[in-house]
Amino acid sequence: MRYSDNFFRNKDGIISIEFAACFCLFSLLVFIIYDTYSSIMLQNRLERANYTVASIFRERSAIYPVIKGSTVQEVAALCADSNTCFNSHELFDGTQVEELSRLASSLLNGRNVTLKVDSLFIFQDVANPKSLAHAQLVNLSVGSCSSGVCNDGGVGDYFNSLPSMTDNSNNSLTDYSKLVPYVERVVDPTTGLAGRWIPLYRVSMCIVNEESLYLKWFSSSRKATDTLPNLCSNIVVLSRCNDISSSNGNCPIYYR
Repeated sequence: MRYSDNFFRNKDGIISIEFAACFCLFSLLVFIIYDTYSSIMLQNRLERANYTVASIFRERSAIYPVIKGSTVQEVAALCADSNTCFNSHELFDGTQVEELSRLASSLLNGRNVTLKVDSLFIFQDVANPKSLAHAQLVNLSVGSCSSGVCNDGGVGDYFNSLPSMTDNSNNSLTDYSKLVPYVERVVDPTTGLAGRWIPLYRVSMCIVNEESLYLKWFSSSRKATDTLPNLCSNIVVLSRCNDISSSNGNCPIYYR
């Protein structure tokens, strides 16, 4: 006890305590900077991977075969209502989304990527082809995860927080239909329509933030079922169909 009192009163002892305190604070500051830097860099890599995947996905007519609308649930329901189905490069299914997920994983050094693609198809009213007010907005949505994972908790919270692709109400903060251009093209022999609305795709992906040392330590003290927080990104692109001006049906005019 006597030695302890001398230590705190001793000038050298006081300096030692101050040095130890400053060293701890400096180490904590370095740890925080490194942890933040690692998370930011991982987010940047995710953004670049998402942009690459979305850019490839939009070039559908050069990569993927034509899909029949009857094989896609959301579009098939509309086909039943309008007695019209579509064979199109621009439709997509779960197999293609799984391929995108694997591509994104390879771009991120093998990380597990959860990916979801939402699309906006504008089905024109034949009598008012250029009017969005008379058109029907159709969303085709496919994820690379099970419905429970995509809709509940974790990445589901992020996916569900994104604005609806078909919400074009006046008070909507994000009206995706305003981003869709109407382009002229060869007159469709079936409908007589001479233009169409270009489909819009939103590619969203999430990965687990495994770069953070703090989050790794924090997660290890919890149950095994818990996961680290996710980093997520989404990007919106227009379809780029190679034969957009043609009336051969592979990049069709969607109408009801």
